[in-house]
Amino acid sequence: TAEPAASETPPPAGTGRRSATPSPDRGAPVPAWVQARIRYAEESVAFERRLAEHLAENEAVTEEFRTMARAAWDRARQQYPRALATFGSENPSMPGTVGTSRPALQQVLRTGHLRELVTFLFQGISSDLVPEMLGGREDPDPEIEQERPSRRQAEGRAELERLAAQLNLDDTLSVTEKQAALARATREHTVQRDPDDVRPPLSRAERPFAVNDLGLTWMPASSVYDLAMSTGLQEASEDTGGLVLTGTAGSTYRFLVHAARMRDQWGIDLDLGLIRAGMIAMSLSAGHHSFHEVMRGAQLALDSVPGHDPALDYQDNWGRYWNVYPLTEQELRDRVARDGLFPDEHARALFDVT
Repeated sequence: TAEPAASETPPPAGTGRRSATPSPDRGAPVPAWVQARIRYAEESVAFERRLAEHLAENEAVTEEFRTMARAAWDRARQQYPRALATFGSENPSMPGTVGTSRPALQQVLRTGHLRELVTFLFQGISSDLVPEMLGGREDPDPEIEQERPSRRQAEGRAELERLAAQLNLDDTLSVTEKQAALARATREHTVQRDPDDVRPPLSRAERPFAVNDLGLTWMPASSVYDLAMSTGLQEASEDTGGLVLTGTAGSTYRFLVHAARMRDQWGIDLDLGLIRAGMIAMSLSAGHHSFHEVMRGAQLALDSVPGHDPALDYQDNWGRYWNVYPLTEQELRDRVARDGLFPDEHARALFDVT
C-alpha cells in the first residue's frame, strides 16, 4: 500500500531530529512581482551593455567630444603651453590611454575615437587644468559629497593589495615572477572582453597600453569600489529599479558642468545631451557606473544650468530607458532593446502570462 503523505500524520512536537520551527516551503512558487523585479534587473543589465556599445560609435556624440577636446587644447596652448601632456595618460588600467606625447594627443584630436576623447578630457578636468582655464574648480555637488563616505574599497581590490604586499616580502621570487603573479591575479578583476571585440575598436596608439599577454588591462571602478547597502542611493534605487555600482557619477557631473562653462565663457556651442550620451557609453562599457548613476550625475549638473532643456531631464522610474537622447524610441527598440522590448515591458509580460 502507498505510504501516507508526510503532511497527513505530522510527528508530535518535540520528537525526531527536526526543529519544531516551521521551515520555509521551498516548493512554493516565487511571487510574480519578485519574478518581475528579477527580470527587470536582468534585462536592464543587457540593455545597458547594448546601449553603451551603440552610443560608443555614434558619430554625433564623438564629434561633440572632439569639439570640446579641441577647445580645451587650444586654450591650454595659449595659457599653459607647458602643461599639454596633462591631457594624456600612461595608465594601462584606464581605457583610452594613448600616452602623453604631443603627437599622440594631437592624433586623438584629429581622428581619435570616443574612448580616447573622453580620457583626454577626463585627464584635463580631473587634473583641474580645464577648470582653472574656466575660472577655477567648480563647487562640489552636496548630494555627491554626501554619498562619498559610503563608497568602500571593493573586496577584490583589497585582496590584490594584500597579495602585492605578500609578494613584495617574498624573497624566493624574482621581480619578473612577482609581476607575473600579480598580473594573473589582477586579470580576474579587469574588463572581461576579447580585445578584438572592443567597440570602438582599439586604435594603434591605444593597444600597447590596453592589452597584455592576458587580455585587456582596463580596471573598472566597480572592481575598486562598491557602495554600502545602507546608503540613501541604494534605498531609493530599490524603489525605482535603478542599478547601482559605485555611486552617482561625479565624473559625468564635472563633464557637463564644464561643457556648460565652455559654452557660456568661450562661446563653444556644445550639446549637453550629447556629452551625457558619451559618458553613458564610456562609463557603462568600462564598468565604472550604471546608467542610473550616470543619469543622476548628469541631472545634478543640468539642475545647475539656468534654462537647460527640460526634455533632457532624467525620469527616475521603471521606464527610465525609453528616453535616451539623441536616440529615438524606435532606434532603441531596433538597435538596443532585446526583442524590441524595454526592460519594464519584459517585466510586465510576466503578469500577462495566464
